[in-house]
Amino acid sequence: MENAVFTIIEKLVSSGKIFSANFTKADGTLRTMNCRVGVQKNLKGVGIKYDTRKAHNIIVFDMAADGYRTIKTDRLNWIQVQGKRYNFETL
Repeated sequence: MENAVFTIIEKLVSSGKIFSANFTKADGTLRTMNCRVGVQKNLKGVGIKYDTRKAHNIIVFDMAADGYRTIKTDRLNWIQVQGKRYNFETL
């Protein structure tokens, strides 16, 4: 089931467009951010040392904070792409 959710999310955000994501942080607080995947700004060439898909993570670029963030797919509540909201709380 979790793999299906990850595939859905990947298809929705793979276009490189800016989207909104709402998720529960590790400390239990809710966070909504405007972000984008596929950004290659300020990369140091080191790369990620683990498989993000196996860890159920999506690496995004937070537009407001101007930095990279990791969103755990199991904590994701919804994403909004091009004005359409996809709710993951019910899956």
